[in-house]
Amino acid sequence: MPALLLAQPQQSEHFRITKSVIDAGGGVSTSGNFALTSAFGQPTPINTQSSEHFRLYAGYLSPVLSVSPLSPIQRLVIKEAQPDAVLNWEAITGAGSYSVYRNTGINFTPGPGNLVGTTTNTTFTDTNVLAGPAVQQYYIVIVNNP
Repeated sequence: MPALLLAQPQQSEHFRITKSVIDAGGGVSTSGNFALTSAFGQPTPINTQSSEHFRLYAGYLSPVLSVSPLSPIQRLVIKEAQPDAVLNWEAITGAGSYSVYRNTGINFTPGPGNLVGTTTNTTFTDTNVLAGPAVQQYYIVIVNNP
């Protein structure tokens, strides 16, 4: 991930938005009441949110590799190593091994169909996960007792 972080304040007479972005991808989003410049990591919008007073064209770096909020291990570092993803976490006292699950849904249930591997280490390489189409992926790491 690039180390350059930018904070771009957006404002109108009614409010101010401070947006932190990585990269300078994106464009300008405006309405009668505000303008938001840039998206996260890529030049084209991924999703549009709007209301009577604003429209936000939000983008993100794709594929996104994230931790599911259901994962017992939340301090999980995921790095892209094309075409693989390398996961690292802190050792859990008493752990015999760790099971790593992956799914495209954020709140998925870990099971045999989405188990990508088991390890006794605190690092795991998910081989070729980034080789296919750009799809958002979420991970759950579960501690297995000895």
